[in-house]
Amino acid sequence: MPPSAGLATESLPAATCPAKKDAYAAAASPESETKLAAGDERAPLVRTTRISTATIKLYRLTIFVRIAIFVLFFKWRITYAARAISSTDAGGIGMSKAATFWTASIAGELWFAFMWVLDQLPKTMPVRRAVDVTALDDDTLLPAMDVFVTTADPDKEPPLATANTVLSILAAGYPAGKVTCYVSDDAGAEVTRGAVVEAARFAALWVPFCRKHGVEPRNPEAYFNGGEGGGGGGKARVVARGSYKGRAWPELVRDRRRVRREYEEMRLRIDALQAADARRRRCGAADDHAGVVQVLIDSAGSAPQLGVADGSKLIDLASVDVRLPALVYVCREKRRGRAHHRKAGAMNALLRASAVLSNAPFILNLDCDHYVNNSQALRAGICFMIERRGGGAEDAGDVAFVQFPQRFDGVDPGDRYANHNRVFFDCTELGLDGLQGPIYVGTGCLFRRVALYGVDPPRWRSPGGGVAADPAKFGESAPFLASVRAEQSHSRDDGDAIAEASALVSCAYEDGTAWGRDVGWVYGTVTEDVATGFCMHRRGWRSAYYAAAPDAFRGTAPINLADRLHQVLRWAAGSLEIFFSRNNALLAGDRRRLHPLQRAAYLNTTVYPFTSLFLIAYCLFPAIPLIAGGGGWNAAPTPTYVAFLAALMVTLAAVAVLETRWSGIALGEWWRNEKFWMVSATSAYLAAVAQVALKVATGKEISFKLTSKHLASSATPVAGKDRQYAELYAVRWTALMAPTAAALAVNVASMAAAGGGGRWWWWDAPSAAAAAAAALPVAFNVWVVVHLYPFALGLMGRRSKAVRPILFLFAVVAYLAVRFLCLLLQFHTA
Repeated sequence: MPPSAGLATESLPAATCPAKKDAYAAAASPESETKLAAGDERAPLVRTTRISTATIKLYRLTIFVRIAIFVLFFKWRITYAARAISSTDAGGIGMSKAATFWTASIAGELWFAFMWVLDQLPKTMPVRRAVDVTALDDDTLLPAMDVFVTTADPDKEPPLATANTVLSILAAGYPAGKVTCYVSDDAGAEVTRGAVVEAARFAALWVPFCRKHGVEPRNPEAYFNGGEGGGGGGKARVVARGSYKGRAWPELVRDRRRVRREYEEMRLRIDALQAADARRRRCGAADDHAGVVQVLIDSAGSAPQLGVADGSKLIDLASVDVRLPALVYVCREKRRGRAHHRKAGAMNALLRASAVLSNAPFILNLDCDHYVNNSQALRAGICFMIERRGGGAEDAGDVAFVQFPQRFDGVDPGDRYANHNRVFFDCTELGLDGLQGPIYVGTGCLFRRVALYGVDPPRWRSPGGGVAADPAKFGESAPFLASVRAEQSHSRDDGDAIAEASALVSCAYEDGTAWGRDVGWVYGTVTEDVATGFCMHRRGWRSAYYAAAPDAFRGTAPINLADRLHQVLRWAAGSLEIFFSRNNALLAGDRRRLHPLQRAAYLNTTVYPFTSLFLIAYCLFPAIPLIAGGGGWNAAPTPTYVAFLAALMVTLAAVAVLETRWSGIALGEWWRNEKFWMVSATSAYLAAVAQVALKVATGKEISFKLTSKHLASSATPVAGKDRQYAELYAVRWTALMAPTAAALAVNVASMAAAGGGGRWWWWDAPSAAAAAAAALPVAFNVWVVVHLYPFALGLMGRRSKAVRPILFLFAVVAYLAVRFLCLLLQFHTA
């Protein structure tokens, strides 16, 4: 497959790459190694194309035009406010009150403008990447890889989902002898351990079946049940003879039926484990349990192991390589009174344990619900790590990690709560890829191991500098220190290695070391992913972004409003924790190593929740953004204000349209993202600010609710098409919803009051100024209500299908309530 200079999402088709699936070279290919080492420019592994179309140029121009309008607007605004305050007489609202009001209004407008600039500037130099995975058909060119899978609560993260993720990893299109999968069970639950053991048993049938028939995706649940509403968003892609890329088409139907029967039996056994494990540990309970490291599948050799023709087997595996990648179950030690640092602590335990067992130079990080959807994804990620540029003069060793976009199954067709987050993944991350690289977002990320050890990238190291295995930094384990110095993979599953790995996952090993500060995943925040990526970028490392087609990985996302808001709350609180830590993007990092726009992107990522303080005030007091002239509360906006407002809105719309054009996202996706941003900013962001303020003041750690990874709720009595999306209609009230509900009610009531008072008929106004004074408040009310429409649907639950009459009734009730209050006030003042 030749490299493409077009969209990166078109460069890795599913089940069409003629990559080897069963034939493994017994010896290295000197010619291939020499070609790769020399960096043959005729066949680059990665081709990067900077977007330089007329659309992106106009996009940049429009951004700078809007910034210029902001400057002129605030110059006029501040001058006008000063005159308005000085001319306020004592008989009005008072000079001090007027000054406070004007100051708050201008401060909010300045903040909104500042955040918009921080969000837009890092997106002005986007790039697209395409890879040529067929250049790595020679498996001897591929380095070893460790895959980390983390799970923390079997109630929220079903063991069956974890088992399916493990099976998709074991069946990925990567040499079996070069992959080791590590499963971290942070709850120490027997049901999770049992599910992984069941997956290891079923893998002996599933992995050869995938190799024989080239099936996609290689997650059994998605492959067998993806099109039945049971959970998979993508159907099995090998369904017709014309698209079949396996070896024995006539056998596919028979083999598929037999393998599916075995899979259903495995599901039943895992369900039985869950039913019997009524007292399993829950995430956050801090129950004591010892550290466990158990090798479930031994590492495979380098030589292929072909199956034999045996009529007693379920399927014929003759001439199919039946080797399996290694599989290791890890449960780190937990003791009451010890800080365990949530997911970051679990990832660091895996980093140490894997170092003494396999020590692969590259590490793929996946959440337990994110399975390998594209079997060539691992090869595609490696292309970025071993790519050579400039004819081989400079190595790609400066790339610390490759981030893949997050894609999800089970999301409602309308994506009411913007779970796909296309604006971030297909626009923001794409723009950052043209700077120093995308932000690390927790899953679907391939790391260079040495970058996690806190080492500077090659271009910033002193000559001959390498990894200094300092016991004060890494701990006292001699085997682990030796693995740090070795910087090469090995395979050890003997008793001594397992015992050493068990010691490395003890809760006391990190005492007095730099783990969580300068080594591994960063502690002190619930969004350890952003903090860890920032630490790499500030040392001078780069990152890369790649959107494969079909999607490299797919997972699950919460479609219930309450669950979604709790997820956003965790992200927002973690971002603020980073801002108040030593990893503050405004102060930390060498200015020579961290690109200025990359710093701006991280600053935006860590301060955005503060927007809620101004936005909730604007939503609850619609008059604040409309005070533009005069000294009273009801002063009409001046023509200058109206002109500036119109110019800013027009340029905002132009930037949005141009952004969707160059990024390829739909305008509806952008609008959906804007609406949910308003819902989040008036609810979860506000709670995050309160939580982090309490933490800064008292030192109390933030507790968070783990996001549920269940695709559908079988307890909801619905049937047919709606069963898969039953969670969408479940109403679970949470305190996070109170501010948003208040904002919605205030603006609906304001619209009703405006209609009752005749203020909607602005065309009958005696002047243009009076018409603007009448129209702008109502327009602002409409703007708020339209943005909060998804929130209103979430509160209605299943009744949202009758949304029009309900909203009409809501408006009538609000109007009658306001009119009743007005009558009471008139009665008392009469």
